[in-house]
Amino acid sequence: MATPTKDTGHFDDLLTCTICLETFKVPKYLPCLHTFCETCIDTYISSSVGKGKITEGFTCPVCRKVVSAGATLEKPELWAATLPTNHFVASMLDKQAIQKAVKLCDSCQLNKESTKAKSWCTICEEAFCEQCEKYHKNFKMSARHKLLNIEEMQSGVTPFKVCEVQNCEEHPGKIVEFYCLDHSQPCCTSCATLTHRKCENVTSIQKAASGIKQSKKASDLSQKLREHVIQLGDIIDDRNKNLADVEISTGEIKTTVTNIKTEISTHIDRIEEILTTELTSTKKKVEIEVKDEVGVLSSYRSAVKKWKTVIDSVLEHGTEEQCLMEMNKIEPKILELEQEIKLVVKKIKHVSVAFSPSSPITDFIRNAKSFGNIKIDKSSVSSLSCNLEIDKVDFRTGSINILQVIDVCNGAGSASGIFVQNLLLFTVRERNKVVKYNNDGQSLLSELALPGAPGDIAVVTQFKVAVSSRGQGVCIVDSNKMTLLQTLNLPGIPVYGISFVNEELFITCDSSTLTWINLSSGQTINQRTTNGGSYFVLSLSQTDYMYVDSTSSVDYVVGNKNKFTYTNSDFDYPRGIGIDCIGNLYIATNGSRNIHQITNGGELIRKIPASTVGIEKPWTIRFAPRSNKFIVTCNSSGKAALCEIVSK
Repeated sequence: MATPTKDTGHFDDLLTCTICLETFKVPKYLPCLHTFCETCIDTYISSSVGKGKITEGFTCPVCRKVVSAGATLEKPELWAATLPTNHFVASMLDKQAIQKAVKLCDSCQLNKESTKAKSWCTICEEAFCEQCEKYHKNFKMSARHKLLNIEEMQSGVTPFKVCEVQNCEEHPGKIVEFYCLDHSQPCCTSCATLTHRKCENVTSIQKAASGIKQSKKASDLSQKLREHVIQLGDIIDDRNKNLADVEISTGEIKTTVTNIKTEISTHIDRIEEILTTELTSTKKKVEIEVKDEVGVLSSYRSAVKKWKTVIDSVLEHGTEEQCLMEMNKIEPKILELEQEIKLVVKKIKHVSVAFSPSSPITDFIRNAKSFGNIKIDKSSVSSLSCNLEIDKVDFRTGSINILQVIDVCNGAGSASGIFVQNLLLFTVRERNKVVKYNNDGQSLLSELALPGAPGDIAVVTQFKVAVSSRGQGVCIVDSNKMTLLQTLNLPGIPVYGISFVNEELFITCDSSTLTWINLSSGQTINQRTTNGGSYFVLSLSQTDYMYVDSTSSVDYVVGNKNKFTYTNSDFDYPRGIGIDCIGNLYIATNGSRNIHQITNGGELIRKIPASTVGIEKPWTIRFAPRSNKFIVTCNSSGKAALCEIVSK
């Protein structure tokens, strides 16, 4: 089994076996690219054989895809050993081990001696003490091997790649030295002379991989994986919302039934019990069906997240060769996944529960046989984005229509806003409250007084939002009932802009400080100093975030590295940051009175004048999930504009 380890790196999740939940020991990967300890997957296979689940292979413990046993069908005990080793994960483990602890000389350990290692050979993947290093350099075969100083690697002074060789998957033990451009496949000498000897375009792996980490193909792959994570997350959110809607509708039906019951005789008790049983059975049936869909979609999202983590980690920590090989593994899987997702989504039906009262209530005792009929209504979710109209919209060139201008603050002040459950929520700083409007912005539905002046607002979960307040911390609000659930006091922490990484972790910012905080405990997880003007932040994923870094620039950060800094001659006092359903970024600029639409790579797409969206000084911008609709708030007039992007 694997050995326990303390999570300290950004990619520790990538190095953890999902069976034993410990750091990998001899990582082996399946055709679906999920990786497990060799011992863990061997135990899993043996267990499956013992339960009679295996016919011609076994299923992946994560995504349940069938893995063919191939030529070793009759010998399940050999299946785990014949699986390919995940050399990228193995090299990451080596890197982690070197950085976290004292490394002993591998050669000396063979002679049962414990000598502190001085250097690391990136070709042999072994550590050497000073004496063994000299011997290593004296051999002709290893004289030119690249050796790195371990102390420098541990201190972080010297960037390094632990492993600079890749083993061939077809011929274990042989090193990948070539790449066939005709078949887009890495090759060892055996592959090149046997399988690809007639191919015209076979080059060295180094030449083929040169510049791959900075290539558009690599960035496009990372972006595509990110989009699939977002899309699958949106579909899962939709299914969970459907469950909540069913919960509400069944609750309303129960209330209706109870009201009827109080107006008629005790004769109602018997048929009430029949209806309640039917209703409970119907609800359970719906829950089972929808949760099964969520389970399938979650497994897909888990796979895509894991692939994206692999790509991002290899882009940051791997070699060019590793990057190329990992891309070769993942790209074909994306096409296969897309087809599977389309088939699953095509079968999804929107579920609702309705109640139809029976014939005249006044004659109920004499005539009625039941309360009414319970039925399940289903409507198709017809595309991955759940909205065919969105697929027709060109977000980069489409026109902008103003649907409604809402006077949120009654003529003056500033506001921030979000979409929640097809409704609009806004903060009103000057009046210390949050207000809720219907989906077209024409009707004020309710409002909630807060203990302090609210700044920004963010979605936490389906019916829960967080409101930031300078001097008061963060208020958690039930957006459905419009009640205050919790006040998180954060003394000494600058709080204004707020964005959630996940349900438990959020980022808040003000002036020149970004702070990562755990919602349950209020504990500060991380803090970062900026160049100032950091009043808003946008969390894009577990490791990606974007924030205002001065009065004229915005930074996009991945992990601990700056992906890009966006600035422009017509870009003064940037404030709120938004993102649409296909990944385009939007920055509201209060000073230059426009909105800059940019790509995920930091390139300007277009500038949208504030007048185009019907306000004066843009403050925040937020898009509705899976929609072409967005809201922009104004800093001076206290108004908010509900707009949409439509094809020209």
